[in-house]
Amino acid sequence: MQFYLGIDMGGSAVKLITASVNNGTLDVLGRTSYPSGESAERLENEARKLISELGLSEKDIVGAALTGVGASDVADNFLGVPVTRFSEFECFGRGGQYLSGHNKALVVSMGTGTAFVSADGDTYIHLGGSGVGGGALSGLSELITGVRRSSEINKMISAGSAARVDLTIGDICKGDVGGLSPDVTAANFGKKVMSTDKNDIAAGLANMVFQTAGVMAALACKNTDYEYVVFVGAMTEIPEGREMLRAVGNLHGMTFDVPEGGTYAGALGAVLRCCK
Repeated sequence: MQFYLGIDMGGSAVKLITASVNNGTLDVLGRTSYPSGESAERLENEARKLISELGLSEKDIVGAALTGVGASDVADNFLGVPVTRFSEFECFGRGGQYLSGHNKALVVSMGTGTAFVSADGDTYIHLGGSGVGGGALSGLSELITGVRRSSEINKMISAGSAARVDLTIGDICKGDVGGLSPDVTAANFGKKVMSTDKNDIAAGLANMVFQTAGVMAALACKNTDYEYVVFVGAMTEIPEGREMLRAVGNLHGMTFDVPEGGTYAGALGAVLRCCK
């Protein structure tokens, strides 16, 4: 059995995992994360703590697999083991495949921004991305409600209702509109009389971000043979967001898979690539 560190140096957060690999089988033993922009010592300390909590020593680690926009900032030798760097698009694609069990899928990473990757076996193609993601949610929340901390935004989302700020099909038409149900969003923040409650505003912002990612994913799959869309990234940890994505999938007649542990898909994919 061999032990690896997987590190995803993201734009908003650093994600670390410790994983064991035994006869080709990978198991995630521990994981942690903290905000980006900290010192190199913070990364070393977090890695050492993660290793120690598992009853391992630094000598047990045979390699460190890195990915993410900040991967180049890490020294080539980390905690005495060699560092290997991999493309973040391939890594979250691999991680999405592993977490979902789908070998062929459109993998969507919802982090600070949103990126779309076609994953088919060992072939990964970056299709493009959107600036609408976690950064937009936190930034707009700060501008409108004065709240930027993710944990507080998530509480507001849970307490609020997007229906009090979004214009729905039911608001503008009493009859059938192409088979769309009355609760389908016609215009984000389009209600003529909108709630000014910060919880409802946060819920509306989340609805806009997740619906944007979901609709873009559905359109990317049009006229293709992709049956599955897999969403990963820190944003997928928001329970209401997961439900919003599944609702968009249902609307488009597609399977939107939001596996547990998506925050660490990039770090997981880096270890998978390192062991390949």
